[in-house]
Amino acid sequence: MKTDVKIQPEAQVQEQGLGVSLRSLDLDVLRAFVMVAETRSFTRAAERLNRGQSAVSMQMKRLEDLTGCQILSRARRWVELTADGAHLLSYARRLLRLNDEALGSLDRGARTGRVRVGVTDTSMIYVSRILRAFAERCPLVQVEMTCGRSWEALADLEAGKIDLALVTQPCDHEGGRLLWREPLVWVASVDAEAEAREPLPLALFAPGCIYRDAVLQQLDANGRDYRLVYSSANSLGLSAAVTAGIAVTVMPVSAVGHGLRMVGDAASLPDLPQLDLLLYCPEPPSAGPGAFADTLWDLFT
Repeated sequence: MKTDVKIQPEAQVQEQGLGVSLRSLDLDVLRAFVMVAETRSFTRAAERLNRGQSAVSMQMKRLEDLTGCQILSRARRWVELTADGAHLLSYARRLLRLNDEALGSLDRGARTGRVRVGVTDTSMIYVSRILRAFAERCPLVQVEMTCGRSWEALADLEAGKIDLALVTQPCDHEGGRLLWREPLVWVASVDAEAEAREPLPLALFAPGCIYRDAVLQQLDANGRDYRLVYSSANSLGLSAAVTAGIAVTVMPVSAVGHGLRMVGDAASLPDLPQLDLLLYCPEPPSAGPGAFADTLWDLFT
């Protein structure tokens, strides 16, 4: 006896409670969506993905059709995420990380070899936990790390001397991805009240640092007299000067260590900018650098 078998449409399958969905998110489209969200531009996203702008626009249209939501707002000069887009973005990043992690776990190239990373003195405060997390993910990969100023790391990246740059200022370079942001604070010795002296004694990074410039501009704007008593290219030198009680400085909250204290509002010092931690990594990265970049995203986003 012949029996006819009928294929039921998705809606009917769902109605019968079988819990089967035939919709699925295209990882390639999600990768384009994340790039658009990060660059806030179809043009820049297309350039990084090595595709045409129209192709990226079509992918975003497909994504909106699939989800049934408007995920991007194109009304202004820059592309902006809608509330639904921001909600989807977190899932998109997680799905892409899982995809890359799954492939990386099967790729011996991501588990051996070396990764060359350029960091700045300030970003070194995050390095210990970065290395710990990366060692758990890729224990056989050798990490070569060089420490310098932000512009030196970015120059090394352009020259192919390193694979990734972890910096705290963009130095007019586009393509950096914001990993982390935290407040800068005024810091003094626990044994001295240098902030009460007039003019205010300062220990700051050497010229070229945007945070040095921001501090001096804020002091000038607030009419606070100051004098530079110490300048250093590294934070260890600044900490030494402050611990000695001869000056105050600024540093990220997480860098305030033994012998140092955050200066309270009573000192009437001006507000400070936020510190940005930026990742520069060529797209698409090779296996080892890609695994290192994924580790950074998992830690900070």
